[in-house]
Amino acid sequence: MDNVNRIRVGFFAPDFTLKDSEGKMIRLSDFFGKKNVLLFFFEGERCGFCLDWLSELAKAYDRIRLKNAEIIGISPDERWISEKLKTEKKIEFPILKDDQDAKGGSQAPKVSEQYGVQILKSEGVVLHPAFFIIDKRGIIRFRKVYTHPTKKLTVDELLCELDKLS
Repeated sequence: MDNVNRIRVGFFAPDFTLKDSEGKMIRLSDFFGKKNVLLFFFEGERCGFCLDWLSELAKAYDRIRLKNAEIIGISPDERWISEKLKTEKKIEFPILKDDQDAKGGSQAPKVSEQYGVQILKSEGVVLHPAFFIIDKRGIIRFRKVYTHPTKKLTVDELLCELDKLS
């Protein structure tokens, strides 16, 4: 389903539980009451635009954590590919596999579908690169979905959005 307006600022963020590249289960709601979350959906290793963002987020990780926020990446890539990316780009934050089975079977929608960033194409399902900032209460405070990646959102712009949550 291609529905980029499914989730909007002010909505409660849909909860999810997915495995990271090391097989550990990560649940979004575990951060509620503790940290803000910068959620980054990306197409995986085949998206050069997304890989640039991953590098920039990795370099800015300490600055983002100083804003009492955690970064979570979500990709359709297999866990071993995400682990390789984490090593190559020196990424310290979790990269989760968008996987129906991790949430309770093939009947459950993928997280990318819940957030409205999944698009069906003739070559299969791909993701619109997207950023969501979720506050400690679980409310979406910022969203940017790239249906046609052109001008990249900068880390400084993301930091400004996180400052608004203080």
